Amino acid sequence: MKSMPLVPVLLAMLALGACAGAGHRPAPSPPPNPADAIPDLRAYRLGVGDRLRIDVYGEGDLSMDALVSPTGQFNYPLLGVITALNRTAQEIAQDLTTRLANGYLKDPDVRVSVVQYRPFYAIGQVQRPGAYPYVVGLTVEKALALAGGLTTLASTRKIYLLHEDKATSQRSRAALDTLVLPGDTLMVEESLF
Repeated sequence: MKSMPLVPVLLAMLALGACAGAGHRPAPSPPPNPADAIPDLRAYRLGVGDRLRIDVYGEGDLSMDALVSPTGQFNYPLLGVITALNRTAQEIAQDLTTRLANGYLKDPDVRVSVVQYRPFYAIGQVQRPGAYPYVVGLTVEKALALAGGLTTLASTRKIYLLHEDKATSQRSRAALDTLVLPGDTLMVEESLF
């Protein structure tokens, strides 16, 4: 039996290994998790224009819808004016539970939820500036689509968000996948060139 020279055999094996590895690609990154695009609104602070649903178990007369007025309040049967501005729905539920248990109901079961969030605003170089209804999971890209898209003068690099609930009115640069929150103002500046 004739033996093959060792060097050509090793080179052939390396070449075959390289060819086999050429088709190997790293596993694709997992698709984005849709839950990442949905903000946690349990900590959401109420503002003017939010619509609440208040349910008191077994008490139909005390269950109602309420709109947060320009003063940041709403009227509630038996209790009068309730301040909602900058409070969470859970804080309102706890407040109503405590106040109703103080002489009106025994062990009230109160649930408060936001059924309609206040609008967001699109201004600057968008086709239709104005106020738009907020939907959960809204991104800058979707907000721009609602506003009719960008004008021909718009800068794609100068898109900013101003959060209504911030103590300071400082705007921050926004990417297309940046989440928009209720009450936010989306500003698109004009391109210089």
